[in-house]
Amino acid sequence: MTSEIAKDLIGKVYVVTGANSGIGFSAVSNFANRGARVVMVCRNIDLGLEALDKIRSKTNNNSLELFIADFSSLASVSRVAEEILEKHPRIDVLCNNAGGVNGARRITAEGFETTFAVNHLAGFLLTQKLLPALERAGEIHSARVVFTSSYGHTNSPLDFDDLNLAHGYTTIKAYGRSKLMNLLTDRELQLRVGDKNIVSSSFHPGAVRTPIWRKGGLVSVLLSFVLYPFMRNIEKGAETFIWLASSEDDTARNPNGDYHFDRKLGSAAPFATKEAAEQLWLISEELTRPFI
Repeated sequence: MTSEIAKDLIGKVYVVTGANSGIGFSAVSNFANRGARVVMVCRNIDLGLEALDKIRSKTNNNSLELFIADFSSLASVSRVAEEILEKHPRIDVLCNNAGGVNGARRITAEGFETTFAVNHLAGFLLTQKLLPALERAGEIHSARVVFTSSYGHTNSPLDFDDLNLAHGYTTIKAYGRSKLMNLLTDRELQLRVGDKNIVSSSFHPGAVRTPIWRKGGLVSVLLSFVLYPFMRNIEKGAETFIWLASSEDDTARNPNGDYHFDRKLGSAAPFATKEAAEQLWLISEELTRPFI
């Protein structure tokens, strides 16, 4: 039996990365069930098509589209952004949710540490390229950008001389710093585009039972085995995500670059400063410029 489509998101275009599993899949299902046209950005075409078919069947919403991009390749991200813009000159909500965990330090073909590239640079570049479409939505109503961060951002401050973590790499450090980058990008984005009626936010989903835990090496797998009984389910983990991306609640509509947990303001690390956000933005602009 299919679910009845609610009416509140009809006419709105949502772009969701990391859309075929975990909280991304849950969020897409919610947006689709409420009538949104959802652009699903996934890495694997087979898994993407499987997720697309499941959501269409569940929601009876045929306004879903699948785009494929490898977030470890900024060239791939740049290409998919252009493909999305060609079909959607106006985007109401961008959800930068794609991310990963890596058990060992690896370098992408473009020369970036993989966690840094996938979890931060890819989303930064996608946001930059889709800004014109978000600005067009902002001429009608508030457009939104939502970043999936994590409490893991409190692990350690950024080392701007070693963003590629050539020294002292650990899975937890790489992941935590990438989540700090998501939070900082959210804050700096709000400062730069808030006057264009675009609101930005980030959130911590909590420790969620998702496949990401299987991809972070032995330590991650063992940690997930111990913590699994205490983790929240995917639907609970997606609640703040969905709220920030779609609620008409005043706090959700006007987050001012804030970091949230359980639909409330969260406590960001003391080193998540305005200065760090500006410095990261400028460096990220330089690193992604060849792919704009």
